[in-house]
Amino acid sequence: MESQATRWWKTVVWTVVAGIMLLVVLWFIPTPDVVIAPGVTGNLADMVHVQNGHTSGRGRLMMVAVSIFPANALVYLYARLDPALQLLSRQEAMGALTMRQYEQYNVAQMRMSQDTAEVVGERLAGLPARSVIKRGAVVSTVLHGPARGKLRPGDWIVRIGPYPVTHFAQVWPIMARFHVGDIVTFRVIRGGRTMEIPIRTVHMVGDPRPAVGIILQPKVRYDIPAKVRIASQGIGGPSAGMMFALEIYEQVTGRNLARGRKVAGTGEIFPNGTVGVIGGVGQKVVTVERAGASIFLCPTANYAQALAMKRRMGYHHLTIYPVANIHQALADLSK
Repeated sequence: MESQATRWWKTVVWTVVAGIMLLVVLWFIPTPDVVIAPGVTGNLADMVHVQNGHTSGRGRLMMVAVSIFPANALVYLYARLDPALQLLSRQEAMGALTMRQYEQYNVAQMRMSQDTAEVVGERLAGLPARSVIKRGAVVSTVLHGPARGKLRPGDWIVRIGPYPVTHFAQVWPIMARFHVGDIVTFRVIRGGRTMEIPIRTVHMVGDPRPAVGIILQPKVRYDIPAKVRIASQGIGGPSAGMMFALEIYEQVTGRNLARGRKVAGTGEIFPNGTVGVIGGVGQKVVTVERAGASIFLCPTANYAQALAMKRRMGYHHLTIYPVANIHQALADLSK
C-alpha cells in the first residue's frame, strides 16, 4: 500500500512532466505574429571610418537595433507578460515578405541609409557632398521568385516592356499595366552592357500588381569628397542613418558631440536631412538604457512611444530628445 508521501511525490513528478510536455507542445504551435525585442547597440567610432578623419574624443555615439523573430505559442504568451516586448502581426511587421525576404530587404535598406548618411554628414560639416538621382531604377535585392537567376543586384532598369523608366517612381504604375502571367521584358544595363531579359510575372501576397520578386532603389550618383567606410556588423534596416551622419560629421570636423556621455539615437535619414519615423522604438529605449546611455535621440514621430516606454519601465536617468532633422539633432547634442 502506497504511503501518503509516495503519492505526493508521484503527483509532483507527473505535474512536472505534464508541464514540460505542455511547454514543448506550445513551442511547436505557430502563431501569425512576430516579436519585436530589445537588441544591441554599436559604437559608431568602431563602425564608421572617414578617410583622414579625426578620432573620437571622450564619450560615445551609438546606433541601436532591435530583434525580430516569429512568435510560437510559448513565446507569444511570454511576450504578453513582458513589457519590453512587442507583438505585431506578420503582415503589419513585414508586409508580404517572408522572414528571409524581410532580412534581404533590410540589408538593402542599410546600404541606402549609409550612402545617404555620407552625403548628409559631410554636407553638415561643410563639404560639397551631393547625390544626383538619375533615370531608371536599380535592383537592390532579388527575392525568391521568377527574377531569381535572371536579374542581379546592381542591374539598372531603364525600360519595362514598351515603357521607358525615366524615374524610379514610374516602376509601380508601369507594372500595374500588365497582368499576372504576362512575360515582360526588362531592359537593363549591367556592367556597361544593355540586356533584354524576359520574365514571367506572378502574384505576391499583399500586392495587387504583377511582380517578379525584386526590391528596387533609385539610381543615384553620390559625390563624396571624404571617402567613408561603414561596417554595419550584420545589422540591417535604415534606422541607423541619422547616427551614421552625426558620426561622419564628428570625424570630419573633429568636434566631440558626445562630450563624455553615451549618446544613442535612431532615425532614418533623407537627403535633405529630415529624420524619418522608425519601428520598434519602445524596444530601442530598453536597449539603450541597458547599454548605459544617458541620451536617446529619436524621430519626432516616435517621441510619444519612446517617452511612454521610458515611463513604463521607470528609466529616470535617460533623457529623450525628439528630432525632426539632422540640424535639430546637432543642436540638442550641443546643449
